[in-house]
Amino acid sequence: MDEDLSEMRTVQAAETAFDIVEYLQTENGAKLHEIAEALDLANSTVYHHLNTLLKRRYVTRDGDTYHPGLEFLNVGGLVRDRRRVNRLSESFVEALAEETGEQVQFIVEENGFGYHVYTATGEHATSIDSRPGKRIYLHANAAGKAIIAHDSEERLDEIIDTVGLPALTDHTITDREELLAELEEVRERGYAYNWEEHVEGYCGIAVPIQPEDEVLGALALGGPVERIKNEQSKEALTQRLRETGNEFELELKFPDL
Repeated sequence: MDEDLSEMRTVQAAETAFDIVEYLQTENGAKLHEIAEALDLANSTVYHHLNTLLKRRYVTRDGDTYHPGLEFLNVGGLVRDRRRVNRLSESFVEALAEETGEQVQFIVEENGFGYHVYTATGEHATSIDSRPGKRIYLHANAAGKAIIAHDSEERLDEIIDTVGLPALTDHTITDREELLAELEEVRERGYAYNWEEHVEGYCGIAVPIQPEDEVLGALALGGPVERIKNEQSKEALTQRLRETGNEFELELKFPDL
């Protein structure tokens, strides 16, 4: 990170508005008094913030329950498609999902978290929540490890200090030295695994997308442990994922070929 986000000066009114939006997201909607109680705010304060968000279409109301509005989808689409690598990822994600029958994602890093950019679900996929925009912990995900394996140790320390290494399952790596050792292996072999570290019973494989020096994101494939961890299918899926990653990188480097 270029600067410590926790040390930035902020506007309290904006902080409150985002606290409200994030609470609505977490709770899948809430009533005014529920928001006020959860955030320890006066009803009048929440009321005025909600009216502002309603006016700007970032919140919608169904009866007396408030939800995040579709304006976030409008903004999210523009954010996603701003970068060429994100736009190009869609066709590779969809083709690999159709070929393998599994769930495939393209994931990028920002401010120490991973974000799902594009997702496609194959015919035999075991789906987990991987909607576009979903935020994930990098240390507990194959795509995340494929990305941060190429970061400096100083950068990794920044991520760990800011985000932490929380345990999402009994298999999640929560020790810094153990994570660093695994990331060294990822760098050496060129791809990363996730063995039930993010979701119990679900495993993943990922390759970094690195057409030049900078890692732009990671292409990831996931499925149930019995299918992904099977030695024969693991090797075949890893090989196909690496081939697709190479094709993606060539498209980024030589768009006119």
